[in-house]
Amino acid sequence: MAARAERESLLEALGRVPDPRFRRGRRYELATVLALAVCATACGARSLYAIAQFGRDHRELVCEALGIARLTTPDHATLHRLFRRLDVRAFEQVLGRWLAGRGLAVAKAVAVDGKTLRGIHGEEVPGVHLVAAFTHQTGIVLTQEAAPGQGQELAAVAAVLARLDLQGAVVTGDALLAQQNLCRQIVKKGALPAAGQGEPTDAV
Repeated sequence: MAARAERESLLEALGRVPDPRFRRGRRYELATVLALAVCATACGARSLYAIAQFGRDHRELVCEALGIARLTTPDHATLHRLFRRLDVRAFEQVLGRWLAGRGLAVAKAVAVDGKTLRGIHGEEVPGVHLVAAFTHQTGIVLTQEAAPGQGQELAAVAAVLARLDLQGAVVTGDALLAQQNLCRQIVKKGALPAAGQGEPTDAV
């Protein structure tokens, strides 16, 4: 899997994400829109408006790099309609695997941690609490899972660990990773847990 990811381009990898739209009336390929979003986000875009603006500001470069023959880039409304229907889990898994092929080597460290993203427009779009796994060396997020909130992360951590190839890696985190069942899951996948201060890990 890692060797395949190293050979694939970002567009090729994103082509495996299922397209939720009807075939008729599509103006842009799904992989093209997702690649634009990934590149814009990597350059600091933090909203659909910013992603659309990034496309406009760099229209010629974006169209050439992503193969957009019509020489226009998706606007905010197009992005909004697509991301409302997108299979986010499939998108994250495809992107995470592609990134992992470029950023995670054997015997390297993976951190598991939770973070709360604030919402926008008051209570109209509420925030979400996420548990993410990312590499120490590059900061690449390999996968993430939504959790009900702080202190309610166990199921999300287990789901994140289940999706990772951890053979030979060291897994770090806070005291939450000192839970016996999580330590067993980490060790079973060929990794070593390294928890922070808190509950001891001698039950592994």
